[in-house]
Amino acid sequence: MRNEILLQCKYLLLPIAREQEYEVISFFVEEEKVFEFKIPVMNEENNFDYQYKAPVPVASYMGKYIRVEGNYSAIFFKEISQSNTIPKNNERRPILHFTPNTGWMNDPNGLIYKNGIYHLYFQYNPFDTKWENMCWGHAISGDMLHWEQKETVLYPDQDGPIFSGSGIVNDNALLGLPKDAYIYFYTSAGGKSEWSRGKLPVQKIAYSIDGGNTLHKKEGCIVEHICDENRDPKVYWHEQSKAYIMVLYLTKNDYAILRSADLENWDVRQTITLDKAWECPDLLEVPILGGGTKWMFWSADGFYFLGEFDGHQFKTDGIRRKAYKTNLPYAAQTFWGVHDRIISIPWIRSLNKSKLYTGAMGIPRELVFINKDHELILSQLPIREFNEQKVLQYVADAKDEKISYYQEENAVVEIRTSLLNVVKIEWNIFETQIGYDNNTGTLSIGETKTVIGSDIKDISIIADSEILEVTANDGTIYAAYELETDKQSGIISITLEGNGRIEIFIVS
Repeated sequence: MRNEILLQCKYLLLPIAREQEYEVISFFVEEEKVFEFKIPVMNEENNFDYQYKAPVPVASYMGKYIRVEGNYSAIFFKEISQSNTIPKNNERRPILHFTPNTGWMNDPNGLIYKNGIYHLYFQYNPFDTKWENMCWGHAISGDMLHWEQKETVLYPDQDGPIFSGSGIVNDNALLGLPKDAYIYFYTSAGGKSEWSRGKLPVQKIAYSIDGGNTLHKKEGCIVEHICDENRDPKVYWHEQSKAYIMVLYLTKNDYAILRSADLENWDVRQTITLDKAWECPDLLEVPILGGGTKWMFWSADGFYFLGEFDGHQFKTDGIRRKAYKTNLPYAAQTFWGVHDRIISIPWIRSLNKSKLYTGAMGIPRELVFINKDHELILSQLPIREFNEQKVLQYVADAKDEKISYYQEENAVVEIRTSLLNVVKIEWNIFETQIGYDNNTGTLSIGETKTVIGSDIKDISIIADSEILEVTANDGTIYAAYELETDKQSGIISITLEGNGRIEIFIVS
């Protein structure tokens, strides 16, 4: 079917059907294809049954006709509308864990801090609550806790969907762009869409000259296809050797380290195989509490490898360590431009059942190594902004007793418990049952059990709607969970067998 629409507003709103087969829908302006998406379209039988309307930015084409081609029904075309604003989804959602307005979200991308603003880009499918049509969404924040979603900045094109990548500020005034330009590195996933059939994944550049709000794709690619899906470029400046470094996922458990002086010409300096590591690499120098630093190679599952890096090659002891106790956190990325600390944000692989969005971002955490028994262990405590904003509501020293507290207004709740000779402790937070048994070293969240070890000295539980995050032992133990309920207020009860200090905070 082919139909035309005269564009009169900033956004074309596409109806996204519930649980329907995808159809490839293409959009043309003056015979030039400008968009192509796989969309679950309404048919005549399901009539008006759509989840939400997804915006497509068309401001630059206003006053022109856009032609819609594909296997779609008359009812689908009839329900396409136009607007100068993006429809707001008013569902209850986490307060501090960023979630998209509607649609699917996965990996954090292009994390940049500049001029007091934190930029979060992310893998995004605006056109369903399932993975597909990889774009880059965009959100900004002044504190990394309260986010405002902005307009989607990168869409698939003839070279493929837009897979994961990273961002920097153009401090060295390269690429013929000003020093304050933002530069983004991403994988153009050739062959992963009908529009890009026959092409291969390559690494490309986009840039912004308006503070990260509008991204322009640069012609050509900077790293040709190496092998398989080669993707997820993470780029940073290596001060010691005065060059830019790119770490790139290749295939299976293989990665490449590349080097460049100008951001355009990249040389592979090392290929490295890391035990069970997969996707989304990062290579960074992490501070050690008390002094010093240590290099770490990071992969999507939270596996990390210690070693040394000279600007050309990473030499590791080969020991795989795991930063997460659960599998929900994934594909964490660190910020460019934060010079006094290393801040990491993971994607939380939540399902968000019955919601119009899927996926969340974890609370940002500061990375530091703690030297324990002559071994470096990664600590991931929430950013200092979280501690600065939380308000103490209750504090008590408890021994073999039950404590009850009622949170009246919707808020994020943190319960901090210092454990002294504790046998067991149980928390009931807004009807979610949580327990820790020192004898078995097991943490229970509902029916889910996680071994975190015995003789735990401190536990922090952060409850934010359907997302719950747990850290213990100075942040060296970290786990994330998705809850069955999305409550943000109600009764909190704590039953303690042993001695402990209990503090309850809220952040709103």
